[in-house]
Amino acid sequence: MIELTLLALLNFVGDNFCNYRDLGHDNYKSLLLSYSDASEKYGPLEVKKVIEKSENFKVAAIAIAAIKCPQHIME
Repeated sequence: MIELTLLALLNFVGDNFCNYRDLGHDNYKSLLLSYSDASEKYGPLEVKKVIEKSENFKVAAIAIAAIKCPQHIME
């Protein structure tokens, strides 16, 4: 198995986040659902490991979401 990276995780979560927002869910619920999907795909321990090891996680996550669906981030 290829090691999960922060960029891969955030790109996966970013796509799902935008899809959940498009369905009408709020930011928090969309974020939780997206990370739940990532845990299902990559495994919860892999997702946790990437989050724990990353620096500037919040900044990177917001940047990915702003690029993928700025209409939901700028609200």
